[in-house]
Amino acid sequence: MKSVTKFFDIVYRFFMVTCQIMFVGMVVICFAVVVNRYVLKTPMAWGEPVVLLCMVYMSLVSAALAIRKDTHIRMQVIDFLVPKKVICVLRGFAQMLIFGFGVFMIIYGAQFTELAGRNVITGVGIKSSWLYIACPIAGVAMCLMELERFINCIDRIRRGVTLEEDTLAAQAKALVEESKMDDEESEKIKEAYGG
Repeated sequence: MKSVTKFFDIVYRFFMVTCQIMFVGMVVICFAVVVNRYVLKTPMAWGEPVVLLCMVYMSLVSAALAIRKDTHIRMQVIDFLVPKKVICVLRGFAQMLIFGFGVFMIIYGAQFTELAGRNVITGVGIKSSWLYIACPIAGVAMCLMELERFINCIDRIRRGVTLEEDTLAAQAKALVEESKMDDEESEKIKEAYGG
């Protein structure tokens, strides 16, 4: 299991470094475009398309990275309405849908990339397929991150370990209880000091 985790750590780092490079590239090129346009009065025709290229790669691949740590924004209102077992089933179903979406991105992104190869990005002179290939690349990243989650889930089931994830409702109840305990402690302190 350690070798599996190590492999996915390497994959995660590769995609993370790629996103960081794209972000730094966007900032540097945007700065250069603004300086050239407004200070030097010589616009860079290739600047904006390259920034767009960097932004597309960074956006799509970083979305895949959020899958590994389960940091995507989601609606948790349903946590208040259904039992915990149903929530676990729904979360598992959502993970399968995300994997399916990654496969969709790979298949149809590759087809679209091939179609876009007929066009050229203005100002840069490269084929548009370089922009659209970000979709299948992000699909591969999504599938890999989901694959790790599936492997970890199967390993936990095999070992009989349950991963207790608190629902939003349970977290809210815990906060209320903690708040009550804090109120009781502050009352005791006030009483001790004659307040």
